[in-house]
Amino acid sequence: MSSTLLSFLIASSVINPVINSNNEDVVNNSYNENNLTVVNPRSSDEILTNPGIGFTELQRVVSNDPDNPFYEDKPIISYPNTSTLYYRWYWDQLTTATDSHLNKAMLEEKIDSVLKIAAAVNKKVVIRFMALRGKNDPIYDKDVNKDSSGIPCWLVQELYGHGLNGGSCHLSDDEAIRMFKNPWFIHRMQQFLDALGKRYDNNKTLLRIDMGMVGTWGEWNLSGYAPSTSQSVGLTDNGYTLHELEPYIDELSHAFPHTPKTMLGTNKGDFLSYATTRGFGWRVDCLGDWSKGWSEMQNGYPGLIAHASDTQTNTVPDILFTQRWKKSAVDFEICQDSLQDWSRTSNPLHLTYDQVQKTFNFALEEHASLINAKSHPIPEQYQLLLKGFLNKLGYRYQLNQVDYSREVPQGGTLTINSQWQNLGVAPSYINYPVTWRLRTANGDIVAYYTSTANIKNWLPANHYEDQSPLYKISDHFQLSPHIAKGQYFLDVGLVAKNTHMAKVLLANDTKMTTDTGLPYILNNNSDVDTPSKGSDVDTSNKGSDHHQYSDNSGQYVPDNRGQYVPDNRGQYVPDNRGQYTPMDNGQYSAIMSEKIKNKNDIAPYLDNYSLYSHQKMDKKSALFYVSQHSDKYIKQQNNVGRWHEITTINVI
Repeated sequence: MSSTLLSFLIASSVINPVINSNNEDVVNNSYNENNLTVVNPRSSDEILTNPGIGFTELQRVVSNDPDNPFYEDKPIISYPNTSTLYYRWYWDQLTTATDSHLNKAMLEEKIDSVLKIAAAVNKKVVIRFMALRGKNDPIYDKDVNKDSSGIPCWLVQELYGHGLNGGSCHLSDDEAIRMFKNPWFIHRMQQFLDALGKRYDNNKTLLRIDMGMVGTWGEWNLSGYAPSTSQSVGLTDNGYTLHELEPYIDELSHAFPHTPKTMLGTNKGDFLSYATTRGFGWRVDCLGDWSKGWSEMQNGYPGLIAHASDTQTNTVPDILFTQRWKKSAVDFEICQDSLQDWSRTSNPLHLTYDQVQKTFNFALEEHASLINAKSHPIPEQYQLLLKGFLNKLGYRYQLNQVDYSREVPQGGTLTINSQWQNLGVAPSYINYPVTWRLRTANGDIVAYYTSTANIKNWLPANHYEDQSPLYKISDHFQLSPHIAKGQYFLDVGLVAKNTHMAKVLLANDTKMTTDTGLPYILNNNSDVDTPSKGSDVDTSNKGSDHHQYSDNSGQYVPDNRGQYVPDNRGQYVPDNRGQYTPMDNGQYSAIMSEKIKNKNDIAPYLDNYSLYSHQKMDKKSALFYVSQHSDKYIKQQNNVGRWHEITTINVI
């Protein structure tokens, strides 16, 4: 499509939050006193897989694909779809035993590979860097000395005089406990994070950094190493002060100034509030601990939250702690290995169904966005409960009403007044600009118009059971005089900044199209969304109503006035003229599967959308091996339609 067809944007946006008490669940077209047509898009109760919300994967890319596309052990079909990968690396996995500099080959095999694959399948990554393994944790990494405790051998030599020339790299309990207050360790830690920040800060696939580097597993305790005489494994119980550990929090801020960060909450110490007053979000482990006696759910979390803002007991209280979720994320990791553990009645830590419900509700009360459920199966009895939970977790944007100019003269002004709600419990911490586009019946896109609205400001209700505010936007766009007279579809998408790639699904049941204007359907064989393939489409099992399924053509039937006839959902009826003919390979450059298999080169997918700079990957060092299965999965994930068709307008 010629660039001369793209109109220049003249947009003004006014956002006013009000409470909407009439959220209609039907499509309703009418006219108001300003000669604007009113449309109420139908709402949807489907689970939405959107960036930065929901369950995370743990040390893998995808759990529930039956083809197991990246060879990450057997598939876990019961696990929900995910948008975020959670990965952790120890210091000794990123440098050799003898060289203090970051090792390029180790970085490419581990971090670069994960970021590259995540970008290819439209997912984000959360990373934690760590310095101390759990006591007796096995080491599977071929690049790491088998007696390492988490830091490389050269650093053990510098700190304690052993670790090289045949000596053991293993830390004694006393060495591990004292290490985090050692000035030389702090200096080396700062160099380590500075180098990582220089390489990865501002990477658009990196969602956030989890504040590790202190304690066992980077979890700000000394589990397994603390002496038996200490009251607990807490840092303060073992002689640490906030002043001694401030450099770790300060350094992460310095090394990753442009990357969101989260701080682990602990039951003792003022570390959490120190971090949140510096812009960190927060997270905690062991969600769902209802142990008899003292438990995280009944004692730990309430005490932690209260202490964070307590001006009497906290040396650096954060008096705004309970409001920090509005700007910074809240994440949780479940207690035990899986929700299956929760369900086993033979397990002493078994949760009742009511406790599971209370656990999920607590996460919603704290405005959580991500839950690390460790990529393990979800029991069937929790699936309905999980759907209600995932439909609230993080953000959930719904378009309630659109008032628009149905007829616009060539070169005239298109007015779009839209009303939105966030039905989740948190905002999106990334702005995906609201963008409208005009599209012809055969899929040609003739114009884009971007609102100045910032969806990060669309907050949900303060309590997850309360009614969400309504946000009103008034946009006025100047149409290019080069747009031909005729009828066009008006689509809306929440797009990646400075692109026309829609990234966020709305909680609306509308016809969906891809970034290139193609319709798409749900392929029930693989349970992923793909562009419509004309006569190859099987509509015998149409699945979720959230997706629009075309027949064997994808065209629309004009009535005798040249309009388009809505079906009983207010969408449009396809005819049998075979108008839509998708490209053989969807929206991506043709790539032979054999080429990908032989060279492990997925860069053309990435470069096409400028998701990652082109770097050749050595098959021998790549963490992920791209084959016909992963190639198929990558294509499917990038052919999902995230543009919502709202209505039609006439250019006269």
